[in-house]
Amino acid sequence: MLQNLLKPYSAILFLNNQIAGIFIVVITFINPSVAISGIVAVIFTILFAKLLNMSSEYLDQGFYIYNSLLVGMSIGYIFYPSIISIALISVASAFTFMFSFMLNRVFSTYKIPILSLPFSIVTIFVYLASLKYSSLLSTIVHNATIYDMELPLLISSFLKSIGTIFFLPNNIAGILLLIIILYISRIIFILAISGFYFGVVFHSFLLGSFEQALNNTYAFNYIITSIALGGIFLLPSIKSFLISLIGVAISVVLTDAISILFNYYAIPVFTMPFNLTVITFIFILSIIYYKEFNYDIKSTPEKSLSNYLGNIFRFGDIHTKISLPFSGKWSVYQGFDDEWTHKGEYKYAYDFIKLKDTKSYINDGNYCSDYYCFGESILSPINGYIVDMRDDLVDNNIGDVDRVNNWGNYIIIKSDLGFFVQISHIMQYSIPYKVGDYIKVGQVIAKCGNSGYSPQPHIHIQVQYLAVVGGFTKEFCFKEYYIDDTLIFNATPQKSRQVSSVIIDKSIASRLSFILDESFVYKVYQDNRYIQEVKFIINMNNKGEFYMKDKDNNQLFFYSDELQFYFYHYIGVESYLKNLFIVAPRLPFVNKDHYKFKDYLPIYLLKNKLNIILIELLSIVNKNYSKTQRDYLYKNNSIISKYGKVELELFNKGFKSISYSNIKLERVKKE
Repeated sequence: MLQNLLKPYSAILFLNNQIAGIFIVVITFINPSVAISGIVAVIFTILFAKLLNMSSEYLDQGFYIYNSLLVGMSIGYIFYPSIISIALISVASAFTFMFSFMLNRVFSTYKIPILSLPFSIVTIFVYLASLKYSSLLSTIVHNATIYDMELPLLISSFLKSIGTIFFLPNNIAGILLLIIILYISRIIFILAISGFYFGVVFHSFLLGSFEQALNNTYAFNYIITSIALGGIFLLPSIKSFLISLIGVAISVVLTDAISILFNYYAIPVFTMPFNLTVITFIFILSIIYYKEFNYDIKSTPEKSLSNYLGNIFRFGDIHTKISLPFSGKWSVYQGFDDEWTHKGEYKYAYDFIKLKDTKSYINDGNYCSDYYCFGESILSPINGYIVDMRDDLVDNNIGDVDRVNNWGNYIIIKSDLGFFVQISHIMQYSIPYKVGDYIKVGQVIAKCGNSGYSPQPHIHIQVQYLAVVGGFTKEFCFKEYYIDDTLIFNATPQKSRQVSSVIIDKSIASRLSFILDESFVYKVYQDNRYIQEVKFIINMNNKGEFYMKDKDNNQLFFYSDELQFYFYHYIGVESYLKNLFIVAPRLPFVNKDHYKFKDYLPIYLLKNKLNIILIELLSIVNKNYSKTQRDYLYKNNSIISKYGKVELELFNKGFKSISYSNIKLERVKKE
């Protein structure tokens, strides 16, 4: 109940912080009428939801309640608390909750948030209805006499606008709220200031009066528009900041237009300009798949940016990933946007050949059979269904090309994830499948040939949007491959690079396949001296995410796919689990005894609070400030780095030992 009561307060500022919620509740008592009315609205909404037997998950999502909170505070700002006003708040908050739920269902179809649109709409009707309720007592005069401090207009206008977000147009309220914002998110703090003053300057340019622009009651719309676009729904960056300023300029014009429209009935503008501006931007940017759209909103912009950068550094920023279509070592003949045929709409494609001593053939290379790759097996790079194929065309003699059947023999596979992969220039009559067959990664699907427009035998592979021969290509990367003894993840090799395929070792995967409630006990030694025994237990949260936890409830989250096991998030303080993340963040399921690889650790694992704040701000300008590249070596069944060593169990699940600094954890065998 307490969490549901506090969350809506911080959610108004796009924060997900219970402590911030407590302080904001206290701050609202600068105007007791606003504070009491807001609390009444939240409590009644929660009780109403329980009356309807609504699932608790709807109450956990702050936006279902904060619209009711805003409605309650808006009524409390205009009218003194009384039996009549409380009745009005109760009815309005109940309707706002249902209206929010309804709008969210409609908007979610287009992946658009409802923001505070339900509040803006419902309060318009409440204010219109209140014109008939003569027994409601206005607090307007009282609000003007609430204790405040004198400050220059340039500063006061900003602070009062911050306060007005909570119906507290008061310098003291603004200062206190600004301190909370600064403590929790420096990015929101910067966006609040830049958005407000840019909006004021732009408005003064249109009005011809800077002072009049500063005194605009609805300038708080500039602040929340800037925050929403610059740091919440878009990932913080210079480009996002510029977009947010454009949004602020639009909200300036909308504010003036709506205020003229509403002036006849003296209806306040509220957050309508903010809602119209931000919802429009989000709708457009989501449709065009804007690259820096924030699909995974965290509790602060800093955490959203850190999460995003950590993911793209570790797992790549290209979502479409496939395996290499061959085994052994091959060379890149053509890459993306290369000098010959990979151009324009067909630029996202790769050609591979085999080389020995820098040559792709033996003898004089006059015959297809002279080429090392001719007749070599082509492997499926994805799991999926064959949707189209052809393999009746004759392989060209060297020096000849088929200009009519450009793609030659080919196979098109529809991935389980929805995209299509085309492999071309296949050897005649070498496809052992038919359309409709389901194939898996690594299955032999054809032989390398020289059909179609092909100057020499090679494998041509591309990812495309449609199941048509020679469809427009889509950017992709290869999940993993070797360059010499280095294992590369989620990348595309350069031209002329020799790359080797990866053989998966399922025995490693089975040793790292943990199940719920499984426990692992270790004896801990410091400087070779036994100090204690610790236990790690496998647990799962309500999102279905698995993690290891210790007795202090430190949590290390992990995940396994078909290629690797990796840790991806840590919650807690300094612990053995935190150091396990640092020492061995990733364990590939690779059948090779000696290889190197790189990984990128979250900055919160390695840096202190001050450094993290600085890095987060610098990362807005240059993402590479968040790059924490570390080198790892797999050797003798162990992951080794400068941080320490983790040894895998040979014939059992889990880790045999974990070593770092002067600490060593040794697994206790089960009796």
